[in-house]
Amino acid sequence: MRSVIAILTLLLILGPRAEAQVVTVKSSFGSDSVMLGEHLKYTISACAGEDVWIGLPEYSDTITSEIEIIEAGPIDTVFVAGQRTLSRDYLVASFSPGWNTVPPQPVAFNTGELADTVYTTAQLLTVLSPRVDTAQAIMPIKPPVNTPVSLAEVLPWALAGYGALLLFTLVAALIWIRRQRERAPEQFIVKPLEPAHVIAFRELEKLRKENLTGKGAIKEYYTRLTWIIRGYMARQFDIHALESTTREIIEAFSVRYKERNGLMDSLEQLLMLADLVKFAKEAPSQEENERHLQHAEDFVEKTYRMFGDGEADAEDTVTGESGEGRVPEMNTKHPDRDEIVVEPKNREERHG
Repeated sequence: MRSVIAILTLLLILGPRAEAQVVTVKSSFGSDSVMLGEHLKYTISACAGEDVWIGLPEYSDTITSEIEIIEAGPIDTVFVAGQRTLSRDYLVASFSPGWNTVPPQPVAFNTGELADTVYTTAQLLTVLSPRVDTAQAIMPIKPPVNTPVSLAEVLPWALAGYGALLLFTLVAALIWIRRQRERAPEQFIVKPLEPAHVIAFRELEKLRKENLTGKGAIKEYYTRLTWIIRGYMARQFDIHALESTTREIIEAFSVRYKERNGLMDSLEQLLMLADLVKFAKEAPSQEENERHLQHAEDFVEKTYRMFGDGEADAEDTVTGESGEGRVPEMNTKHPDRDEIVVEPKNREERHG
């Protein structure tokens, strides 16, 4: 009976100690001494079975009043032979010279119906102060270090300033436009664009009055003449005539104006002669210069009547056998003249 009582007593004494061996914990510093304010690593680890929940201690910004946490690392987990080890590193520093003690730190665990807390061993950290040589004179305070300004520091301010300048310019422009509109509202009325044939007639008449051929400027004369016709075709027929070659212009215009007659021939002769004058130094006579200018006016006059107000029927605009262009007789006013001009019925009557 006495032996049974002794065994039970021994189990009661060793029972808590056996439970404590479920989790093994420890803590340590990277070094047992450190200079004042110097950074040091402090580690807490716990090892237990894989089915045991372990809760490492949580800190805000200090471990003790003398030891501050600079940075807390993540929890690292390692599995070895059915055992799981949790560890966490802290970067700490102390500004209290002398012996600083870290008391035992609690580590909670839970396995099945058993929940308890184990503690690490206490740690001692020696914080050393810098040695001051009293024999030396007191040195002056070092001035601030002059570091160059980087682009990353200047760029946000530069972008903010540029954006503010754009905003100020926009607001000022809106205010100026509003005031100008109040003072002179007629300046902000959008005027309708002139028709393409009106612009072409005006430019052709201006070219005739400048008498470039009489001054010997043949190349400039044909350059201006073809530029007027190209610009007219670009506006009137939506053809890319300004940047196209002579052949491309003829092909594009023939899609719209399918009849091969004197109008197409005169246009092709004018453009090809202009190319020869500009690139091959061709020297046409004064009679040819006047004739091509007249052909340009005829081309503008007949084509804008044919296609200005919609697609005209070929029977109303082109004769069948002769192939010469014809427009119905109508009264119209020349854009640079005030008198009424009665248009001839055919090409022979006009030149007669």
